[in-house]
Formats: sequence, C-alpha cells, structure tokens
Amino acid sequence: MFEYLKLFYFLLRPKTIFVRRISGALGDNILLTVLLPGLKRKYPDHKIVVETPIPELFLNNPHVDWITGKHFKTTGKFIKPKYRVAGKTGAPFISQIQGYIGSGDYALPELHLAAEEIDRARAEFDFPFVAIAPSGKTKFSANRNIWGIGNFQSARDHYPDIKFVQIGLTSEPLLERVIDARGRSLRETAAILKNSIFFLGHQGGFMHLNKAVGKTSVLIFGGYIRPDIAGYGDDMNLYSEVDCSPCYTSEEKQTDCPSMKCMKMIAVDTVIAAVDDMLGKSANMGSEHED
Repeated sequence: MFEYLKLFYFLLRPKTIFVRRISGALGDNILLTVLLPGLKRKYPDHKIVVETPIPELFLNNPHVDWITGKHFKTTGKFIKPKYRVAGKTGAPFISQIQGYIGSGDYALPELHLAAEEIDRARAEFDFPFVAIAPSGKTKFSANRNIWGIGNFQSARDHYPDIKFVQIGLTSEPLLERVIDARGRSLRETAAILKNSIFFLGHQGGFMHLNKAVGKTSVLIFGGYIRPDIAGYGDDMNLYSEVDCSPCYTSEEKQTDCPSMKCMKMIAVDTVIAAVDDMLGKSANMGSEHED
C-alpha cells in the first residue's frame, strides 16, 4: 500500500521524471544509469523515479529519488530509452540512450556500492584474483555468444599461480580450480568484481556490471556484435570479423548459428595473450586495495 501511495505522489507531482526500463535484461537496466547524472544537471528541481525489475542496481545512487518495480502507463512524464542496432548499422548503445535527453556527453554506467559491501567481498575473497564467467547468455542470442566451457577451462589452466573466482548462476557449469561464487546477489557479485584484478567473460550484462564498478575486462565478442557498439574502449575486446558478422539485431531474438565460425576463430592462445596484456597493465595490482 505504501508503495502505491508513493507512486501516486510522484505521479501527481509536476516536477517528476520517470525513467523506464529498456527490458528486463541486466545490461539494459545498468545502462539506464548513464542517463541519470545528465538528467539531474538538466532538471535540478525535478525528482527522478526509476522503474526497473532490478532495483538493487540503483541503491545509493545520488541521482535517484525513488526506485519502483511497478509498471504504469498513466503518465506522459517518462523517458523510456531504446536503442536500435541491425547488423552493421547503429550508433553505440550509450550514445543512443543519451540522445533521449539531448546530451552529447559520454557517460559510463554506475553502481554505487557501500564501503561495507566492498569490505565483505574483500574479506571473503583475498586479492589478487581474476573474476570469470564462462557461460554465455542464450535467452536472446541463442548460441551466438558462447565461446565454450572447455576453452575457458584451458585459459584458466594456463595460470596455475593465479586465483580465479567464478561468478554467475548456480545452474551454470563450474570450472575446475576456481573459487565458486555463483549464485550471489547482483550487489555481492558487483563487490566481487570491484575487488578483482579484472573480469574475463563474454560481452553482455557482467561486462556492464563490471564497468559500473570501475573495472576493466577481457571479453569474448566473437562476431556477434561490434565492440564499438556495445563495448568499452579500455577493455580488451576480442572481435572476429567474418563475412556474416556482426549478426546481432535488436529487433528480434536470434536463432542458433550452425557454424559458429566467428567464435571458433578466437583461439585459446589469443585469449591468453589478452589476459597477459591485462595482467601487465595491472602490475601494480595491490594499490587500490591498500587504501
């Protein structure tokens, strides 16, 4: 009842802006955060309400006045950003989303962790370690965003002296010789990412979550979607340019790819070289954790 009363209050309040979810996907909801600082600058007297099925992504965000999971259609005071990408056409996701508030600024996603959340993860998972998520998400992309558990295992096995912490769902296969952190809440997972050296996985939701806590990634893109559309420039983005790439479209779910030739082009040695490069860039890995 209280939530409905609060909803009515914001609906009736003249200076309120509702930011509506793009979809139910993790990455799409994190990307809503790139709008919030610009909205506050443009409309400093307005209250900002975020409608999302993943409210924990917006906790402690200084640009949000209220978070709700209620979906409503009774107000015109809302922004529902969308992006459109079809094959080789389309601007970067963030640029398209920022266009809804007329902002030319480039912004990164943000997730605001409390100090105690970071400290709990730091106490449980001793630094240094690499966060890893070897399972690709198939609900929308079918098999087109999967490099393969065996490939990830081979990459992990190349580093016997480095700890790896696996994040993701408990239903996903667990690699050998990793610390199991599957099944954690999104904020717990974000705190693990925050405390890692970097993240190794596919492009997608965890890529955006990792960037939202200020960290870098080694990412398997294959030929599914171009990194300049969906990724971040300071990550190691492994993209395969083949005759049928990119095959991502925002217009419909994909079907299984029979050849997977873009993913097969990414050799384990290529990923190992990228991990080596990222480890070299993170040579002073303890500095952030000594503050």
